[in-house]
Amino acid sequence: MPPIRSRSSQNSIEQEGRILLAIQAIKSQEISSIREAARRFDVPETTLRRRLRGITNRATSRANSHKLTEIEEESLQK
Repeated sequence: MPPIRSRSSQNSIEQEGRILLAIQAIKSQEISSIREAARRFDVPETTLRRRLRGITNRATSRANSHKLTEIEEESLQK
């Protein structure tokens, strides 16, 4: 039986896709309200509002605990 983690990661990938579709629908004015888009695409309204303000998701953002920037890390690896 596959681990539960793969199912939750699959759900998060699906939810990310639905969020992107909702953002696209709002920007193209197919749907006029954020609340309606969240309901139609079955995504959290707060998440959708944050994404529309330009806040990236945690999976792609860099954690605060890093002491070096990405460029500094890359220069040390070479």
